Amino acid sequence: MKIFLILVLCGTLPLAAVAADDTPQIDPALELIQVLGCKGCHIINGEGGSLATDLTQVGSRLTVTQIKTLLTADASTRTEGFMPSYDSLPKQDLQRISEYLYNLR
Repeated sequence: MKIFLILVLCGTLPLAAVAADDTPQIDPALELIQVLGCKGCHIINGEGGSLATDLTQVGSRLTVTQIKTLLTADASTRTEGFMPSYDSLPKQDLQRISEYLYNLR
């Protein structure tokens, strides 16, 4: 075991060898969506709440830019609903989420 750990730390074994449990890797954007609690209100691919718009095919209605604009809109200016603004998220995370949602078509 010590030798295996040393080889991994030294980078001599491929990273895939470390993940021996064959757990499928989650999409980073989907992980963000889960952490932010989006499915508490939105249905995405048949899972989630029904308090807000179903996002399953949002990419057929909105562009990536439009999705990002909705995610970053100031909560106090929203005319309907109670979705928070995600303007404080790193730009890379906003882009990931926006592109993920856009690809739901």
